[in-house]
Amino acid sequence: MGILDIDIPSWSIDLIYGNTGSGKSYFAGWLIEQAWEKGRRFIVLDTKVKNHLGLVQLRGVRLLKIKVGTRYNWRKLLEFDQVLAVPTRGTINRLGVEGLVEQYYKPLLDEIFRRDRDRIIVVEEAHRYNPSSRRPGKELEQLFREGRDGKLYTVAITQSIADFPKLLFRQAQRHFIFQHYVPNDVIYLNRMIPGFSELNDQLREHDLIEFIPPNKTRIIKRELVVRRTRHFG
Repeated sequence: MGILDIDIPSWSIDLIYGNTGSGKSYFAGWLIEQAWEKGRRFIVLDTKVKNHLGLVQLRGVRLLKIKVGTRYNWRKLLEFDQVLAVPTRGTINRLGVEGLVEQYYKPLLDEIFRRDRDRIIVVEEAHRYNPSSRRPGKELEQLFREGRDGKLYTVAITQSIADFPKLLFRQAQRHFIFQHYVPNDVIYLNRMIPGFSELNDQLREHDLIEFIPPNKTRIIKRELVVRRTRHFG
């Protein structure tokens, strides 16, 4: 088996997108494992109860459970270098993902932008942070536009790329794209990525395309993405 050579730069904006169940979160967790091995600071904002829970097996990763009615000191949280935030089942049952994002994760992203430096921020279901496909949310927009000054490296994950604002799409430094089946999504990506249809046709389940604008592409085979921690997604 070959070795996957992938860079974890000091700063980037990475988009990870594909259909539900395509392997987005598995790959994002693998990226975080690479960052952990390099001693990088990170925070993962999960929207499911167990999706990334395996990452707490990595030494030094702090687990924060988001519970309804609890007030959090975000400034204190950011003193920890490596953090996994997950909602409790009760939080999801009462608030849904939309409420979790609005009440907890958006204020946390704002605190990260204002006070933190040199950190990778993994944002699950990133499309939920935007009011519409035409208008980006403030929290993601400021990270995408101005995060470079503080080395705030954003990894945004979405299964709804056609609903993701083009303003943010065009800011991305790297795209990691899993196989797409929905015709409208394929048409959309053909307009944005040179030769997308031909590459998409070559993908097997859980393979992905790495695209670095304006025209650098390669196919990453699923066999090369092997997690050291358990993935629950």
